[in-house]
Amino acid sequence: MEAPFDATSWDGITGAIYAGYGSVEGLWLFACLAMVVIAIVFGWRHEEHAYKATEKKD
Repeated sequence: MEAPFDATSWDGITGAIYAGYGSVEGLWLFACLAMVVIAIVFGWRHEEHAYKATEKKD
């Protein structure tokens, strides 16, 4: 991972420095979002199953 500027010292460097510059942060963002969606789907399925298990049987 390279710095987004060419300098040999920190003199004159101002502003925020983003360490992920030029890397594959899009891939990690997609992976995190996919895991959130998977957690929501599995949680919803579990809650639906648990709710049905507590209903009175006629």
